[in-house]
Amino acid sequence: MKHYALFKKILLPLAALGLSVGLISFAYIFNQHLINIETKANEETQKLSNLLITAKTLVSEHVLSSMALLQQYAYTQGQPSIRGTTKLLDTAVPNLLFGNTPQTGKTELVDSVTRIGSGTATIFVKRDQQFFRIATNVKKADGSNAFATELNAQGKPIRQLLNNQTFYGVVDILGEAYLSRYEPMHDSHGTLIGAWYVGYKLNFNAIDQAIRQWGFLEKGFVAITDFQGQIRFLTAGVSQAEATAALNDTNHQWKKVTREVPEWDFQINILYPSSEAYWSAFGALSPALIITLIVALVVLIALISGLRRFVLNPLGGEPETARQLLMHIERGNFAEDSTTAPPGTLIANMVKMRRRLREMLSQIHANANRLKISSSVFEHANDAIFITDSRGLIVQSNPSFSIVTGYSQSEVIGQPPEAFGLACHDPNFFESFYKAKTVQEWHGEVWNRHRLGEEYLAELELSPVMNESGEFEHYVGLFSDITHAKEQQNMLEHLAYHDVLTQLPNRMLFSRRLHHALIEAEREQTLIAICYIDLDDFKIVNDQYGHEYGDKLLTQLASRLTDMLKPSDTIARLGGDEFAMLLCGCRTQTEYSRLLKKLLAAIEKPFSIDKFKFSISASIGYTLYPFDHHPPDTLLRHADHAMYHAKTHGGHQCHLFDLASAQQSQLQQTLLKDLLTSIQQNHIKLVYQPQACMQTGDIFCFEALLRWQHPVRGLLYPHDFLASVEHTSLIIDIGYWVIEEGLRQLSIWQKQGFHTQVSVNIAAMHLMHKQFADHITSLLQKYKEIQPQQLHIEITESAAITDFARVNRVIQQCHSLGVSFSIDDFGTGYSSLIYLRRLPVDIIKIDQSFVHNMLTNPEDMAVIRSVITLCREFGRKVIAEGVEKAEQARILRALGCDFAQGYGIARAMSSDKVVEWVSKHSPYQFD
Repeated sequence: MKHYALFKKILLPLAALGLSVGLISFAYIFNQHLINIETKANEETQKLSNLLITAKTLVSEHVLSSMALLQQYAYTQGQPSIRGTTKLLDTAVPNLLFGNTPQTGKTELVDSVTRIGSGTATIFVKRDQQFFRIATNVKKADGSNAFATELNAQGKPIRQLLNNQTFYGVVDILGEAYLSRYEPMHDSHGTLIGAWYVGYKLNFNAIDQAIRQWGFLEKGFVAITDFQGQIRFLTAGVSQAEATAALNDTNHQWKKVTREVPEWDFQINILYPSSEAYWSAFGALSPALIITLIVALVVLIALISGLRRFVLNPLGGEPETARQLLMHIERGNFAEDSTTAPPGTLIANMVKMRRRLREMLSQIHANANRLKISSSVFEHANDAIFITDSRGLIVQSNPSFSIVTGYSQSEVIGQPPEAFGLACHDPNFFESFYKAKTVQEWHGEVWNRHRLGEEYLAELELSPVMNESGEFEHYVGLFSDITHAKEQQNMLEHLAYHDVLTQLPNRMLFSRRLHHALIEAEREQTLIAICYIDLDDFKIVNDQYGHEYGDKLLTQLASRLTDMLKPSDTIARLGGDEFAMLLCGCRTQTEYSRLLKKLLAAIEKPFSIDKFKFSISASIGYTLYPFDHHPPDTLLRHADHAMYHAKTHGGHQCHLFDLASAQQSQLQQTLLKDLLTSIQQNHIKLVYQPQACMQTGDIFCFEALLRWQHPVRGLLYPHDFLASVEHTSLIIDIGYWVIEEGLRQLSIWQKQGFHTQVSVNIAAMHLMHKQFADHITSLLQKYKEIQPQQLHIEITESAAITDFARVNRVIQQCHSLGVSFSIDDFGTGYSSLIYLRRLPVDIIKIDQSFVHNMLTNPEDMAVIRSVITLCREFGRKVIAEGVEKAEQARILRALGCDFAQGYGIARAMSSDKVVEWVSKHSPYQFD
């Protein structure tokens, strides 16, 4: 009873107290252990978060610098713009240009900024609410560039871009994670037309390796998911299905600790079984429970046995070993040693934790090395870089900053950028950024002043830097001296819009100014003139004196005309000897006509070049806007038509465009083109009509007559087409062809034993050509078997002779060779008697219009009688054209006419029939 009372009064209360304390302690420790497990899980998520942020920091600098470089290269080519649409892999997309350079299907820009590393770059163009890749080095699964592919319409980037916002984060591209930056692209009007993209593939090997080995408790694991809930990283040994089931657990079988990583848009999840946590907590309470039971039972052996069983065995070794291992870890010594312990024990877990810490430390060292590299880039960058604090004072600068500005690093620290000449033309430039309500990026050109006072143009980029809370901390400024590059750019722009020889605007600049002038004229209701100038006979200057003198003449002409025009007018060289003018300020057509005549007179004034003097003229066509209300290209074409009309009507004149003359000019141009093609393809030919002596009937000569076998219009006679070319250089080419063809035919006949003469028709314009006599000489030397006396030249269109002195010299030079001349169609021109007196020709041909009516019209008979009498007095021979009747021949012979030609003798015939005809009809019988 004594022991019972003792037990009841003392031991039982003590046992109850001890049991109560034990139970309370058990509940407290149990709950605290669960909290510790969750706290440890949170610490592990923090470590993982730091690891991911460190990885992103190493790559983000590449992304930002590559984006800046991509945009810099693009804007070097020009402002982005859309010009129509184009096709890319059968997909119609807007035609994006930088300046005048199309970008669709090209990779030069994107490749130039991502050659180093595993980055990608893309230029998108916007079509409606879609963005298409038109220039990219992103590869599809088959290895080809992902041209014409669409940006994921459900992704975050496109939502940001459509709101004119930049997206910066991790994005999946073809199954790979890239740290990506998307920026909207605007044209000169601020319209969203596309997007810039730069991304760098993230090296997840180290992260993946660390996480695969990362566990928690015995069955716990780590699962990192992206914003779509897809698992990115997972502890080794756990399947995707198991992890997904645990993440979506609603039965509280799994404990989950999460942490958001906004820099990646990831969620870190550490999951462990609830039962394992409870058993772990029970396990932690086991020593206390055993001690309580041992004290309660007062069994020393059981206590010792419990200590060995529940303390030493879970420890995995001697407590001293565990203590030493813990001290090494606290000191940061993670080196491998010979410590071993059974799997699952505390010491074994500590050894495993030490190994993981060693791997993490190695990764941290690698990250630190990357940061050193970034620092080296900052120090060795060619561009000047400075960093300011939130007050706008410089806190750091690189060596290039000192080289560009002339100020040392020690001088600039703690001072505002404007104190060192940055943006010197705008003293409040930097202050405006720091006083603004919202921080913003800025990129553009500013004028800086060097320490020595010299100003230079710089390309400046300012980028704000935020802390983790999204609050502004710094501005990073990057700039470089682009003065020389800008000068080169201006020089290239000048070359692109100006003629190299005359320094006048070229066709491109003229078109641009014409476009603006039409808009201004439409707004102000003013009259402007669009003119087209072509120099007459400029080819002769080049041929006789060489292109060097021709170029000097063009240069002097450009200077002379420029001095006569107002600053608001434009004269441009279109090429060769063709110019265009844009004239403003006159109010009527009469005023413009008077101005153009002054310009024409200025062109015709002699030019002195070295020891030579040159005189040229021009043909000017012009049209007036808004009388001629058409687009710029059409207006210039109308002026060209008017110029052609002026040139084909003798040149040396101005002509205002009208539709009828334009249509006629178009027909003439078509005819000229067909004629030139026919000459090249031998579609023109000569036929020959005999000329007979009226006294003896001898066939002394054959006149070579031109025929054109037109592919559409059939056989054409000279009057059908020569009128279109008589005032162009083509008449000279045709004349030379006729002369050489006539000599060639004489040579053929001569080889056949037939000797005669050939008469060829030459236009007055051709006869006045300076090289006419020299060309005749060379042809006679080429056909040496032909005597010069066998060649006879008939001057047609004699009324067009303007320089009698030159024609006289040419005829005398040809006379010295033995070539004779005649005037064709005599009597039809008002100045025919002047030609008879002033030109040393040998024969006069009476025009057939007089011969045709001589039997019925006394006036025509009187003209014929007078012409024959005059020719006899002047010592000239006479040929009557158009003799068709024997009576006509009889009267002409009686009047003293020397020769006759006409259908009454024979029609013109091909060369292969001449010999046969002569054998049958020579001498010719007129009766």
